[in-house]
Amino acid sequence: MAAVIIVIAAGLLAWLYARFDRKRYRGKASAGQVATGEVFRDPATGKVMRVYEDPATGAREYREE
Repeated sequence: MAAVIIVIAAGLLAWLYARFDRKRYRGKASAGQVATGEVFRDPATGKVMRVYEDPATGAREYREE
């Protein structure tokens, strides 16, 4: 019986972690951002990136093309 309780508790903790804690690693929502004319090749990965900017805050985000 104790093993069942431990398994249920571990599952609940895993669900809570997945639901709430992982959000902080995903970055901010990109609503309101517009693409700028800036496109470049990332020297570390070689991927083509486009710059997006939030006009209200000036925050910039780099996304793979």
